[in-house]
Amino acid sequence: MTQAPHIGMLGKAPRHAEFVRHNAASPLARYLFRWMEESTGRLHGARSALPTTPVSFVFTAPGESSVLVGVLAPSSDSVGRAFPLAIFQELSAADVAGRYALLPETHQPFLRASEALLREAASLDVPRLQERTAKLPTARPGDLRVAERLREALLSEKRCTELLQHIIGDRPAEGRYYALHTFLTACTGERHREQGMAGVMLDCPYPSHMGPVTWLELSTRLLRWAAQPPSFFWSDGQQPRLLLCLGAAPPTLLLHLAQPTRPGTNVWPLRTDKPAAMEQAKQALSASQRQVIDSSHSTLEQLLRALAR
Repeated sequence: MTQAPHIGMLGKAPRHAEFVRHNAASPLARYLFRWMEESTGRLHGARSALPTTPVSFVFTAPGESSVLVGVLAPSSDSVGRAFPLAIFQELSAADVAGRYALLPETHQPFLRASEALLREAASLDVPRLQERTAKLPTARPGDLRVAERLREALLSEKRCTELLQHIIGDRPAEGRYYALHTFLTACTGERHREQGMAGVMLDCPYPSHMGPVTWLELSTRLLRWAAQPPSFFWSDGQQPRLLLCLGAAPPTLLLHLAQPTRPGTNVWPLRTDKPAAMEQAKQALSASQRQVIDSSHSTLEQLLRALAR
């Protein structure tokens, strides 16, 4: 039986003056700490506050053989210095590289309990935080298979129009071509960046009842990375959103979480208001791909097969 991974905690806690480091001595955890430092510095430079709500993440670093799965939340120390607080588990990168679309569901109990604990952090001293962290639920042997069944059901039963209509909202219907062509272009162009720093972050909205699995599964099929998954951050709040980094997360990511509408050269939104861009994307897709996209009967699985073949 595989031993459950240690649960780590890293960052600032409201009832403590110094940094909190608990089960955070691995190279990847130390990299996360440096990333949080640089990211917070970028926020200060842009005169921006931390993101206001917790966000779940899968975090990687160039050349590392493990990944972190956890939750990051806004926090501060006892004298009011703003800095995130994260709770995470460390997993083998090779074990999850081909099935990272399952991680949000497989680790859902851990992620939800971690978020709830982070929301209570202001009322807990560090020993109590560490005690509560150690008792958080971890994935059970059967959770992966449950996640696989839920993914299969979602992709085979849901129509792609549900996802695409959520993306375009009140924009022209041609916006669906732009969203899918943008995703395809990014993944195809960035396939070489496995175990490197991301040059592109895809900003992917999704309906809350679907979760981020469709975008993650499509990227899995397009990137075909075997050694390490991409980094990604997601939130199921009022406007569910996945920031999918095609590589390791750059320190600018936290700024884009804090300011969702902030433009950036390495952030590729799946939405546009430009008719010419929509038309260009439509023409770039094949006739068979457009046929699947346009059909009200196409399932998500049929859409993914048409795009990733």
